[in-house]
Amino acid sequence: MSEIEPCCQQCSRQYNKLLSTYWYQRRQIRKMRKAFAAIECALTHKCDHATEFIIGECEEHRGRYEQRCPGQRE
Repeated sequence: MSEIEPCCQQCSRQYNKLLSTYWYQRRQIRKMRKAFAAIECALTHKCDHATEFIIGECEEHRGRYEQRCPGQRE
């Protein structure tokens, strides 16, 4: 068998990395679409089951960039 060229190996690694990034982003987009659909349902139809989902999503993504009320103590 012939040797695989180093260029092909490098391109293959780069392709695999880009492919995994692509699939990760597709999963993230799917999660965001689900969240936005639940928010839309809660706002337009006043659905109670979606309200709990929205609160859960907000709690999951809380972080250091969360805005605090000026009068709130830490």
